[in-house]
Amino acid sequence: MNTIKAFFKDRGLYLACLALVFGATAGGILGIRSALRGLVAGPQAGITQEDTTWNQPDAPANDPVADVPVEPLQPSAPPSAVPQPSGASSPASAGQSAPAPSAAPSSRPPVSPVDGGERGTPFSGDTLVYHAALGDWRTHNGADYTGAPGADVYAMAGGEVSAVYTDALWGTVVEVSAANGRQWRYCGLAQAAVQRGETVATGKKLGTLADTLPAEADAGAHLHMECMADGGYLDPAV
Repeated sequence: MNTIKAFFKDRGLYLACLALVFGATAGGILGIRSALRGLVAGPQAGITQEDTTWNQPDAPANDPVADVPVEPLQPSAPPSAVPQPSGASSPASAGQSAPAPSAAPSSRPPVSPVDGGERGTPFSGDTLVYHAALGDWRTHNGADYTGAPGADVYAMAGGEVSAVYTDALWGTVVEVSAANGRQWRYCGLAQAAVQRGETVATGKKLGTLADTLPAEADAGAHLHMECMADGGYLDPAV
């Protein structure tokens, strides 16, 4: 017992210092742990709170209004034209004269190439017809127009007179070459009123009608008119 007392008496100061150092060390350790625990807990708590806020379900709006009509966007209407007073000219037509009427044709084809004449035997094309005067079947390559002997005969198309001659079967014949390449042939004239090389207009008098046409004597006084193009016959009445 005396030995123990002597030990603490000799070393009491050292033991007190050691106890103070141990206490200070323990307190520092506890303080550091508390500080570290606060640093770790703080950010985690903030993140947890933030996640909780963003993950909350959407709350319905108070008294929502349903079936709200949405009007589609429409282009604005163009400005209406300002009414013009009666008799006033519009800006577009101001200073512009009215279009001139188209000029009338200088000449028109007559209804019939024979003055006062009527349609006779028509163009047959490829169809054979019987010719009583010749006593055979053949195509009728022209169109006939009856009329009174001595009636005027007119040109159905303008052009240049390419030939004037007399034929035993077709009487006096006048041929006219038109600008479009067609050849017109007028047969059964008593006499010609034009000569070769003369330029004639549509409706120009070519001559007068004879009493008869030898090749078609059974048809009486009439004009036999033909139209040719590219070596073939066309219907002169079309």
